Amino acid sequence: MSDEAPSLVSDSPRYSRKSYLAKPAYRKLDLVSTITAGEDAAIKLIAQVRWGESWKDTQTCPKCGTIASHYKYKSYWRWTCRESACARQFTVFSGTRLHGTKIPAHKLLSIFHHFVEAKDSMSAREMAGLHNLEHQTMHVLLLKIREALADSMRAEPPLTGFIQADAAYFIKYVRPGNVGTGASDAAKQDQKNAGVNENGKVAKKRTVGPNMHALVVFVQMGLQGERRYKVAKIKTETQVDMRALGPLYCTADSVLVTDQADAYLDFAWQFSNHERVNHSRQFVNAEGMHTNLAEGFFSCIRRAQAGAWHHMSIQHLEYYGWEIAWRQTMVGSANDVQLHDLLQRLLQSGRPTRFVDYWSKRAPHDRPDPADVGAAVEVSVSDIARKMGRPRKDSLPAVTRAQIAAQIEAQAGSTSKPQKT
Repeated sequence: MSDEAPSLVSDSPRYSRKSYLAKPAYRKLDLVSTITAGEDAAIKLIAQVRWGESWKDTQTCPKCGTIASHYKYKSYWRWTCRESACARQFTVFSGTRLHGTKIPAHKLLSIFHHFVEAKDSMSAREMAGLHNLEHQTMHVLLLKIREALADSMRAEPPLTGFIQADAAYFIKYVRPGNVGTGASDAAKQDQKNAGVNENGKVAKKRTVGPNMHALVVFVQMGLQGERRYKVAKIKTETQVDMRALGPLYCTADSVLVTDQADAYLDFAWQFSNHERVNHSRQFVNAEGMHTNLAEGFFSCIRRAQAGAWHHMSIQHLEYYGWEIAWRQTMVGSANDVQLHDLLQRLLQSGRPTRFVDYWSKRAPHDRPDPADVGAAVEVSVSDIARKMGRPRKDSLPAVTRAQIAAQIEAQAGSTSKPQKT
C-alpha cells in the first residue's frame, strides 16, 4: 500500500454540460451591429427573407401576385407593379403582418432581436421603454407577432409519431372583496360567522374565476429542434374537447401519451395506441413513457406570466400559448435562425386579421368586441354518446377530421365578430 496521500485534483478535465444558449455557436447576431448598420441594411435583410436571394431582380406584388422585376423608386424603398392593370405601389411590408407600420425597419429588427433573446418572454411596457414607443403601439405589435406565430404553426401538418398531451388551467384567481375597517369589518366578520353575505343571503365561496379556461398542448416527441407543438384554448378539460382536438392535431397512426385523467379516455379508440402515466405513483411508466415535455411547456408559460406579462386575458390566452410553443420549437437553434424564422412567419402569413386597426382610428371601427373572448373549442355534449368507463375501440361513432374542423370553424364564426382585413 502506498504511503502517498491521494491527490485532490483529478488529472482528467472535469466535464461540465453547457446550455446551447451559452455556446459560441448560438451567438450569430449582434444587436449593436444590427442597429448601426442603418435603415437600408435592415430593409435589404427583410426583403431577402420575404422574396429570397433574388429580391433585387424579382419581387412579388402583394395585390395581384405578379412575380417580376417591378419598377423601383430611386429615392426610397417602394416599388410599382409592372402590370398595367394593377400598377399598385407596395413596400417590403405591404400585405404582411407589418402592413402599414410606421416603425423604421432597423427599429423593428431591434424589437424582433429582443423578442428572440428574451428568456421566457418580454412585456410590452419593457419593449416600449427600450425603443421609445407608445405602450399601445408595442402592445398591438406583439399581438400581431403572436397572431402570426399562431396562424403559421396551426397551418403546419398534424403531429405524428409519439405525442404527449396535457392541459392546464389559467385565469383561476378570484379577487377577494373589500374588507373595510372598524365597524364595517366587524359587521362583515359577524355575517361571515353567521354564514350570510352583506346582502343577507347565504354566502357561497367562489373558488375559481368565471373566465377560467384551459390550454391544451400536444407535443411531438424528439430531440431538440425536432419537436413540434400544437396549442388550443378550451373551456374545460373534458372528453368532449379532447375528442375534437385529438384527430384535428394528430394523425390516426400516432401514439398518444397522457396522464390518467378521464378527459383522455377517448384517445384509446381514436389513435393506434394510448399510453397513460399514473402521476400519483410515477413520472415514467413501465414502458418508459412520460409527459415531461408537456409539463415543461406549462412551466415555461407560467414563468413568463410571473416574470414578464403578470396578466393574461381570456381574449389573448391562446396567443400567449402559441408564443411559448414557438419558443420551445426553437430550442437548440442559433439566434440568427430564430430571427429568420420569426421574420418568415411575419412576412409570409398575410395581413393581420383580428388586430387590424386595433385602436379604431378609422371608420368603420374594426376593434374587436370586448365581449369577444376568443374561440374556445366546444362540442355539444348531445353529440357524444353517454358511456361509462373506458371506451373500447369502435364503440363510439367515428368522426372524420373534416367534420370536426367544419364544426370548430362554424363555432368560431358564431362566437367572434367578423373583422375587416
